[in-house]
Amino acid sequence: MSYLTVEVEINHGQISAKGSDRLPERASGLLTIFPTAAANPAATSQLQALESLQRHLGLDEAAAEQWMASVREARR
Repeated sequence: MSYLTVEVEINHGQISAKGSDRLPERASGLLTIFPTAAANPAATSQLQALESLQRHLGLDEAAAEQWMASVREARR
């Protein structure tokens, strides 16, 4: 089985494939939408990123402080 990935353009919700000569006449497929940089909300602050990582790792305040201290020490 072979797969084909194509680049597409989206304009007002209409999808058109770039280089459509490579597309089969009939097929089914999947399309993944990645937001453009302009559509991306304001960048995450360093504090927000740290808090997100803390939640992801399941660290309580004491464990987070120990972890940050070990990172600071490792950077020396």
